[in-house]
Amino acid sequence: MSTPNVATKRTFLYIKEVADLFGITTKTVRHYHKIGLLPEPERTESDYRLYTGRDLWRLRTICELRRFGLPLAQIRAVLEAPKPADALRLTLAAKLDEIETELVELAERKERIKQLMTQETIDVQQVDGHPELYVDKILTTHAELIPDELNESLLQFERETEKMMATFPEKDARAEIISPMVLYIEEHPEQYRQLAHDYNEAWTQLGEFESLDDESKQAISRLANDLLARNTRILRAFAQASSTEHEGSPAAHVVGNAIVEKVQAIVTPAQQLFLKRLGMTIDEMRAE
Repeated sequence: MSTPNVATKRTFLYIKEVADLFGITTKTVRHYHKIGLLPEPERTESDYRLYTGRDLWRLRTICELRRFGLPLAQIRAVLEAPKPADALRLTLAAKLDEIETELVELAERKERIKQLMTQETIDVQQVDGHPELYVDKILTTHAELIPDELNESLLQFERETEKMMATFPEKDARAEIISPMVLYIEEHPEQYRQLAHDYNEAWTQLGEFESLDDESKQAISRLANDLLARNTRILRAFAQASSTEHEGSPAAHVVGNAIVEKVQAIVTPAQQLFLKRLGMTIDEMRAE
């Protein structure tokens, strides 16, 4: 049977010994003292801290809770709670939910990386690690409102445009802009069905224009005007939803111009003229 080593009569440890025992630094131990997480132990006349078994158990608890990923503020709240065990249970339940969310996000990130790695060529400037797009969510949740023969070019354009909106995280206003639009769609599904049908039809017809002579420009303008006339209410609602508090800032202006440049690179001249005509009217609606 093993017995404790009692060769030394010392009943305390110094701070360096405590830090080594738990695999942390003396700076960390002092920080715990400073923020009140670890009570100050007794000191010698020379001002050396003397740690006893009670201090070690407290520090052990702190270190173990840190291994669960709990921040120091939560650890303090648990240890100072009237019923620490109950507080710990609630805190760990919240942490578990947080971990589950992170695992889902990691799984999504893994799938995006795998998809990227299957591409024969990778355009570094077009790499995007963003989460699911709103346009895809709408396709899933409101599939009954989408034309059966959705133009692939239109779908690709919508996806690429939203990706560009999310390119600059600090100026990513998708949630602020698109969420009200989604709410409007849910409240007025038939209006969105009409818009989706007309937009799809117009985009398909735009593919027939090989040049932009005067006759073609007039035809494209008519397409845009017809779309606007048939869908005024929903487009006005979308225009007002797209007006954000940051749109007048210098950063928003520069980012907006950068997005426009990218959009011009992925559409045909006919599509570009059509979008310009729609954009001018939507800007007027936004200013109303």
